[in-house]
Amino acid sequence: RETDDLFVRSPDMTTILSSVKFSGTTSGGLSVGLVESVTGNEFARISDEDGNRSSVKVEPLTNYTVARIQKGYNAGTTVIGGMLTSTNRVIKDEQLEFLPTDALTGGLDLIHRFRDKEFYVDASLVGSYVKGSREAMDLLQRSSARYYQRPGAGYLGYDTSRTSLGGYGGKIRIGKGSKGFWRYSTGVNWLSPGLELNDLGYMRTADEIEQENELSYFVNQPVSIFRSYNVTLDQFNKWNFNGTYLGSGARLSFSSGFMNQWNFSTNLIFNGRSTDTRILRGGYNMLVPSSFMSSWSLRTDPSKNVTGRLGFSYDRSGNNAGSGYAFEPSITVRPFDMLRFVLSGTYERNTNELQYVGVRNYLDDYRFILGRMDQKTLGLTLRVDLNITPEFSVQYYGSPFISRGTYSDFKRVTDPLADDYNSRFSVFSDPVIQSDNSYALDENNDMIIDYTIGNPDFNFHEFRSNLVAKWEYRPGSYLYLVWSSDRSGRTADSRASVGESYSQLRDVFPGNIFLIKLNYWFSL
Repeated sequence: RETDDLFVRSPDMTTILSSVKFSGTTSGGLSVGLVESVTGNEFARISDEDGNRSSVKVEPLTNYTVARIQKGYNAGTTVIGGMLTSTNRVIKDEQLEFLPTDALTGGLDLIHRFRDKEFYVDASLVGSYVKGSREAMDLLQRSSARYYQRPGAGYLGYDTSRTSLGGYGGKIRIGKGSKGFWRYSTGVNWLSPGLELNDLGYMRTADEIEQENELSYFVNQPVSIFRSYNVTLDQFNKWNFNGTYLGSGARLSFSSGFMNQWNFSTNLIFNGRSTDTRILRGGYNMLVPSSFMSSWSLRTDPSKNVTGRLGFSYDRSGNNAGSGYAFEPSITVRPFDMLRFVLSGTYERNTNELQYVGVRNYLDDYRFILGRMDQKTLGLTLRVDLNITPEFSVQYYGSPFISRGTYSDFKRVTDPLADDYNSRFSVFSDPVIQSDNSYALDENNDMIIDYTIGNPDFNFHEFRSNLVAKWEYRPGSYLYLVWSSDRSGRTADSRASVGESYSQLRDVFPGNIFLIKLNYWFSL
């Protein structure tokens, strides 16, 4: 990365110093798995305009542990499991105190089937505990998963002196899962505000309670042109831990297999008007319009040497707040048994009138700014599978990707919970783009600039590829040789052509990973 007086070369990934994986199942049905990995310190190299060079630590020595255990009883009628993850960082540098020092998560899960496995109970519990500096805990509280600092969220207990954060979550579902044509279930999921799983997992949101009901009609025998088909209706309701009602929705889906081995599926999804606690990214809650989405997918006979799939989706929000569509075609060719090519593509076009742009402080108050975003996305993916022998194979994956977004119709949020959609914001009149590529905004139309925002237009372009050689050198034991390469770039040139966007990748320094993995199977 280069600025006017500084050049920084920083690694995108950490070096794995050691890693071990152990997994297996005993004759008594006890399944265990353990992954342990240590990553090393990483340094960024810095050079100023006078050529003086230095290095700064940007990633600490870290240990990662994942352990899983599961046991079945009564021929699988009851299955009990548990999982534990741990992330431990050695932080001795002030600039790294934004990272938690220790993150621990644990969970239990249970599936119990009864009435000859016709009915079931599926339940799980999870908890987390994270500790670190005040800075690290403040960042977690203000993260997009929770936004403790948002106005009206006093129940979250935002505390800048906090040095630890804990939370819990879980689910319980009961229903009929087999026998007959009808299946049904009801359940509830919950994620407390302080739950944090992102050190060794993935969690988008917390502070959420969701109740869901499902009813389906499943026919697994030939009827007319169908080999089988399934119709499912889902309905859900959401709240946060303050008891605020966030919204409801429903999904109707249909999937079928035809007698000629083709497959078809479709989904219709409706979300009612809802309260969005994250649209202003730490600001007020805001009412957002209802939305409707539909999708279709048709796939030809997968047993043929040439098969195809075509997917299409369309969505639209109420009050003309947004719309979009996407095409997803793909083709698979097997010229002979040992070789397979898969070429797939995606083209998406969407608009969003309520896309977050930024926040500004004006007259001792915050101004939350939204805009209309017009986005186009094009992606291609090529996969090649070559099975040279039953024991040795080579796979290749390559995917160029472009997404361009153009912003307009900037608006200031004025009354985010107003019943009338147009009363929730005020549109700026003719914002002017300045020489420094920022927009000048005049809030009260007095011809005087009140504040500016940076031009949010973007052109994201990327090419990723993986080449993997796999050798089964003895039954159940494998050797992997992997080369992974990535080029990712971003500019503000949202009106560049597809060719111009791809050509910009030539100026991006690639990230390459070379990996050797050994897997050895043995019996106890």
